[in-house]
Amino acid sequence: MTAVIDREQVTRAPGRHRPPFSRRHGIGPALRGLIGVREDVLDWVPEEGPRLTRTGAIVVCTAVLAAVSLWIALSQFVQAGLVASIAGAALWGVVICVIDSWLIASSHGVIGPGRVYRLLPRLLIALVLGFLISEPLTLKVFESAVTTQIAAGKLADERALRDAYRNCHPEPTPGVDCRSYQLNLVHPDRRPLDRAIADLDAFTKQVNPLLEKEMRGHEEWSKECRGDTGKGMSGIPGEGKRCGVRDKHLRSFRAEFGLDAKKRELATLRTTVRKLTKKFNADTAAYHRDVQQQIDLRLAAERAKHAAIPGVLERFEALKALAALSWTVWWAHLLLAGMLILIDCLPVLSKLLSKPGAYDRRLAAQLAGRERSHENDLRLNERLRTGEQEARLHREETRIKLLVAQEEHTARLAGAAQEAERRQRMDELIAQVKAARTGSPGRA
Repeated sequence: MTAVIDREQVTRAPGRHRPPFSRRHGIGPALRGLIGVREDVLDWVPEEGPRLTRTGAIVVCTAVLAAVSLWIALSQFVQAGLVASIAGAALWGVVICVIDSWLIASSHGVIGPGRVYRLLPRLLIALVLGFLISEPLTLKVFESAVTTQIAAGKLADERALRDAYRNCHPEPTPGVDCRSYQLNLVHPDRRPLDRAIADLDAFTKQVNPLLEKEMRGHEEWSKECRGDTGKGMSGIPGEGKRCGVRDKHLRSFRAEFGLDAKKRELATLRTTVRKLTKKFNADTAAYHRDVQQQIDLRLAAERAKHAAIPGVLERFEALKALAALSWTVWWAHLLLAGMLILIDCLPVLSKLLSKPGAYDRRLAAQLAGRERSHENDLRLNERLRTGEQEARLHREETRIKLLVAQEEHTARLAGAAQEAERRQRMDELIAQVKAARTGSPGRA
């Protein structure tokens, strides 16, 4: 029979020391319970209570910072609604609190040579969580500078895009690749104007010698009729004989070469050129206006791609650009983010850098004792089950042996009976044979 010992009886046994129990209610036990502290173990080392209480407070503060960080990201960077922002921030704070409490609770009682290797993965997880918590808060701190940098970056991008379109329109600049900056516009056709100018130039080149000759003849006729003196001039004013002769020569020259028709044709060509030039200039001005309008529309479309309120990634890029431009911003960002990350890593880091405390050693001893007790219970239960099975096996083997012996005895009895019957029959046969031999001598 196994004796069951009540643990309460053990604790109340005479001569056994029991620590005074501390309060199980209040903020301190709640904070310690959050990080998995065993109050029954802590009762033996109450000096560890303040340190563990503050560790639980750090976990709560980290969860609050995480909630505030996500609330800032959702409400200001993502522009989520008030209810969604509060719900998401609360959920994120609970998640961070659970993860941090697990990181601390799983490190209690970790002692021995493998302590560093068991705490390093927890420290890495704490670093990642600290980074996730710190970045939105950092962006909020540098919000003014980040917003200014984003606006300046957008303005520079818009200016660069405008310059790229202007380098390609209305006339492309040599050496500029305009394949990505095409507009849905048709350039005014200058070919009709060029043909008209070419026709005018050719006709002018053909007519100019005749017109110059006519002009010289007209000047000579004018001088003669005015009575100008000079070589070949009569010096007599009025429409005299020489004036009439020169007028006749001038008229015959005009008639011979058809200068009147040529002048009309030349005037027609010049009028055509003027009209085409005016039309081309109007089309070119309209084309320039359309080009500017198309560029403005492309810039507006590009501007519309960016949200009115910058997102998280845009803010990160702007903060990175600020840090690249100013060492002050870089150091301020590093120190602020490092401080927030250090707050989240502080509990695990303190365990990693310091020796195991009294609470950890007692918890490890208690866990080791319970493991040994459990192993002994397992071995005992296994031995009991094995003993019962061996007893049952022995009884079964004995029963089988008895059954086998009974079967063998029955078989031997049956064999003996058959042997006796067989002997009896043989004896009867022998007796009959003898009787037969005794009764037949006379016949022989």
